[in-house]
Amino acid sequence: MFDLLPAVWIVLLTVNATLYAAVGPSIVAAVGVGLVALSLGVLLAIRRWQPIPVFGLVLAVTVIAAFLGMPIAVTVLAVAVALYPVALSVGPRRAAIALRVALLSVTLVAVLTSTVLKPHFLLVTPDPKYTDIFASLTSGWLAIGVAWAFGRNVRARREYAEQIADHRAQKAVSEERLRIAREMHDVVAHSMSVIVMKAAVANHVYDTRPEESREALGVIESVGRAALADIHRVLGSLRSEEEADLAPNPGLDELPQLVENARLADVQVELDRGPIPALPTAVQLSAYRIVQEALTNVIKHTVAPVRCTVRITAEPGELQLAVIDDGRPNGPVGSPGHGLIGMRERAALHDGTLTAGRQPNGGFAVHARLPYDAGPA
Repeated sequence: MFDLLPAVWIVLLTVNATLYAAVGPSIVAAVGVGLVALSLGVLLAIRRWQPIPVFGLVLAVTVIAAFLGMPIAVTVLAVAVALYPVALSVGPRRAAIALRVALLSVTLVAVLTSTVLKPHFLLVTPDPKYTDIFASLTSGWLAIGVAWAFGRNVRARREYAEQIADHRAQKAVSEERLRIAREMHDVVAHSMSVIVMKAAVANHVYDTRPEESREALGVIESVGRAALADIHRVLGSLRSEEEADLAPNPGLDELPQLVENARLADVQVELDRGPIPALPTAVQLSAYRIVQEALTNVIKHTVAPVRCTVRITAEPGELQLAVIDDGRPNGPVGSPGHGLIGMRERAALHDGTLTAGRQPNGGFAVHARLPYDAGPA
């Protein structure tokens, strides 16, 4: 209907302006006017499907109409309507060529019909109000220019909307990659730290204390299985919804198992957890990963045995975490790695803060603040 309504309007306007405003039209002229008007209507009805061929044919029919004596000011509206989809669908260079062709064609036809072809050579005697060449050209140029500019503007807005959509899609992909990288780092770093520690113990006591070596291998097996399950859960988010077999994200209820894994690596962890209200899943996941990465750093960068305290408190609208150890570093202190960066990113996801650094007694402390929406009381 959107395509047909302008076509019908052009047909009715052309017939009305020619037959009823002309002076004494003949039967031949009436038939010619009817055919021209019908041709314009059919062409404009299919302008969206084939914009460039329709534009060329409409220009040709408009030239014929002008030689019949039909007013340029009316038939040029068909050119403007046909030019709009061309300006909308083609590139800047071809659109500019189409605009020049339309303006040049209308100008030449108006000049020829007004000067070379006197009114008595035309089949239809024009109404005097349509014989002013300046008025005809002005209205024709204005209609063509407005249609072309509107088409280019709509095209530019659509291209901008596509660029915005592409940018948002790329941003979403980058954020998802960063999320997966954080998850994989936390899962692999913590599990591998425990595995490496226990593998070193098993290798050291293999000949003298085989029972302790066997126990260490059992720890390696259990921690490895848990790590594989976590990796499967993270990578499952990359599959389609039908294929993914996802487990719930870890939260504060899984902290005892995390603490037990750290104890297996000769870190004496004390979990101090006060009353915790119901928290959003995303906040629980971030809290779990921050504690996991902090314990991983204790395992990797301190000399065992070491004592560590994990303290979790909650206030209305805010969860506070603290992981403090009293160990000494097992090597020179280097630049911050991806672990601290990942912890700060997780805190920033909730508009929170994270501070980490050495303590006066030589230990290391991580403090995090995770705001959340407490909801109605």
